[in-house]
Parts: sequence; structure tokens; C-alpha cells
Amino acid sequence: MALAISNKQSLREQALARRDDLSSDLLARASQALADGLPFHVAGKTVSAYHAIGSELDPGALTQCLERQGAVLALPVLLDRETMVFRRWEHSHTLVPVGFGTLGPDADQAEVLPDLVLAPLAAFTSAGQRIGYGKGHYDRCLAKMHASGHHPALVGVAYDQQEVPVFEVEPHDIPLDGVLTPSGLRVFDQGQDALLPFLR
Repeated sequence: MALAISNKQSLREQALARRDDLSSDLLARASQALADGLPFHVAGKTVSAYHAIGSELDPGALTQCLERQGAVLALPVLLDRETMVFRRWEHSHTLVPVGFGTLGPDADQAEVLPDLVLAPLAAFTSAGQRIGYGKGHYDRCLAKMHASGHHPALVGVAYDQQEVPVFEVEPHDIPLDGVLTPSGLRVFDQGQDALLPFLR
């Protein structure tokens, strides 16, 4: 297990270094490409995205398209070091610091259970494995939802340059149903059924 953790950390560092080396022009074009190639039909669905930090792929233009479609938007919020929830968000809402260096809706906004989760990540593989930032926020939150009987579709949002070789997973790792990059949406074998209701 120690070897698996070490391998994940190495892959994480390599992928993040490649992401950080991307030009600001490419970052901006990549963000618009997500919206231009919008693969989802989510009217009436609750979709969680994220407020990009650092060199993360910014889903801002994409979420505006989803909102115009009629989606209910949400953003993740950390209640403490271990607990993450999703709060409803509209683009007209002012965002506040919500932990981990990111922004989200304030405590006056209702908590929601997303139908589709668009998650940031450090790296992904061709098998749909996801490497996050090492804190386990998404894995714990999704595991709690699964235990309660709610199973949102999970799509990673990343640059193509963040793909890494397949690695040995840990028991708590939750696989991606798909990954959305500037090149388009890739649906993994385990995500075919989960993503079908959201595709055009």
C-alpha cells in the first residue's frame, strides 16, 4: 500500500507540474473550449462545479451555459477539515472563502445533493482513475452520498496534459464516470449508465 501511495504522489506532482507550465493563453482557450463543446443536457438537474484556483481548468464559461440550460448549480464547501457539502449557487451570488483556498456560496444558501459532479483533479488515467489533491474531500463526500443511496455521476475536469499511466488504486478511491477536457468528453466503461441521462 505504501508503494501505491508513493506512486500516486509522484504521478500527482508530475501532472500538476505539467499543468502549471501551460501558458495563460492556453488556459483561457481551454476554458472556452469546455463551453463550446458542451456535451451535457442538464435542464432541471443539479450540477456541482467548482471555483477554479491556481492553474485549474476554469469551468466558468461552461457553468454559464449549464445555467442557461436550466440546471441548478452548486459549489463545494468545506465545513471543516473532513466534511464537504454542496451549496446551491447562481452566478448572481457573491462567493465567499469556503476552505482549501477556494470560494463558494455562503451559509445562507441551501445545501443540495448534485445529480452530476464536475470535479477538479490533479490527474486522471485512461481507466477513469482520479488523483485529487491528497485530502480525500471528494472521496469522503461521495462515499457518504453512496451510503445514503444517492449516486451522482462523477466527471473530472482537466487538461489533456493531466493524463497519467494507470496506477494501483486504494480502497477509498472512487473512479470517474468520465473526464471532460478541452478535447471533449471521454466516458469510461464504468460510467456509461451513469452519464447516459446527461448526454445530448
